[in-house]
Amino acid sequence: MAKKEAKKMSGRNFALTIVLGIFIAIMVATLFNLIVDYVYEGPKYEDYCKGVESQGPYPVKYGLSNEACGNCTFSNDLQRETEECWNNRGMPIYNYDDKGCTSSIKECNLCGKSFEDAMKAYNRKTFLVFALMGFALIAAGLSIPVLLIQILTLPAGAFLVIEAAVKNFDDKLYVIIIFSLLIISAIYLALKKLK
Repeated sequence: MAKKEAKKMSGRNFALTIVLGIFIAIMVATLFNLIVDYVYEGPKYEDYCKGVESQGPYPVKYGLSNEACGNCTFSNDLQRETEECWNNRGMPIYNYDDKGCTSSIKECNLCGKSFEDAMKAYNRKTFLVFALMGFALIAAGLSIPVLLIQILTLPAGAFLVIEAAVKNFDDKLYVIIIFSLLIISAIYLALKKLK
């Protein structure tokens, strides 16, 4: 029916329909992004690591010059502990001696690890929301015969599905499986519609 509708339209109206459909598709995808962000706000770094600062083991304590603290000596043990903390996705917090040099690690703060884990969980959930909504728009575009609706829903759905994959690129196998299923389903629906 969309082909019949396109044949009935003049060239100008057909072009206007395409441009308007793409413009509305961009607006629909943007609106969906805003709704998801409003309803399901992502984790904020400040909520996990408020007031945590790490300068590294050998710069002098903040506010002291090299002349005030003298030469700081290198410590293999402190360097090993620092690297171990970083390898565990932590942030070392240091103790300082009277000269302002780092003397030991007070704690290995794992707030960054907690934030990354929360962000991964958030990305996985939003991936599913965006992928499913994008697929629903693609399916609607394939089933509704009105050309403007097809031009609106198909790109908006494709954009949301692609955005879903980009948002959760850390979890590649999960994205590959879901993305493959969505592509197979979309191809099946398209072939069924085109028959």
